[in-house]
Amino acid sequence: MNAPKTPEARCGQVVGERYELLELVASGGQGNVYRARDKRQGDFVACKVLQSQFAHDTHWRERMLREAKALTILSNTAAVRVYDQKWTRDGALCLIMEWLDGTPLEDRLCLAEEQGVTLTPKDLVPLLEPIVRTLEVAHVNGIVHRDLKPSNVFVLSDGSVRLIDFGFAKFERLRAMTAIGQIAGSPTYLAPECWKVQQAQLTKKIDVYALGVLIFRALAGRPPFEGTMLQLMRDVPHRPRPSLHEIRRDLPIELDDWVQGALAIDPDQRFDSVTALWAAFRSAAGLS
Repeated sequence: MNAPKTPEARCGQVVGERYELLELVASGGQGNVYRARDKRQGDFVACKVLQSQFAHDTHWRERMLREAKALTILSNTAAVRVYDQKWTRDGALCLIMEWLDGTPLEDRLCLAEEQGVTLTPKDLVPLLEPIVRTLEVAHVNGIVHRDLKPSNVFVLSDGSVRLIDFGFAKFERLRAMTAIGQIAGSPTYLAPECWKVQQAQLTKKIDVYALGVLIFRALAGRPPFEGTMLQLMRDVPHRPRPSLHEIRRDLPIELDDWVQGALAIDPDQRFDSVTALWAAFRSAAGLS
């Protein structure tokens, strides 16, 4: 069976004789996500389908299978739940995951910025504490998320959160899948070492850095460094870290020391773990 010419053309298909694809809701670098109906149970699920051009590429298939493995390992955390693996009739691998009703944290931050509303450190606790615990479990199991950013933190309608999109996840005990010279992840949230070393040398410290950027952006209304890819490549590994207190005088000045540890250029000078970063943040913000 020939692959559909557009992602939308898959709508109406039934995957694995069970999951009916209803509408396309998101498109990423490797897969398209559909809202689907489980014809057996009657529930809505999310179906991530490997893009047609990658359907028969063993590299991209393995990436998606690693994503499923990561989510299975993290099944008792705030990571999005994966239920099943199926194939389309034209041979594209699919992951069947829980349907999330809510909004990405990115949308909430953008709305707050547009309205001139500032978040407090206390506001971040229910949003990020489950994410920190999830990342800690991932790191203990040798999994680096590698694409932590507000759009991959999903806030459900009941206020709980999910960490999504492990498509670039790195397993420290498995061979690297990103070619030398390639960059995986979102530039604004990439650690300094991502710009200058082989991907195989990257560790959980890149998630520590990304979490620091996420918190900085949530409080400051902007990330610590902005610009084009070339500007970020120049600035992130070299420029002094900005002051949160200068941007927001209502925040404790102690948070500036925290920024230095969270966004340190040298990974050895950075917080050792996301848990250590979070504990130091709570202390500096007066939440402990």
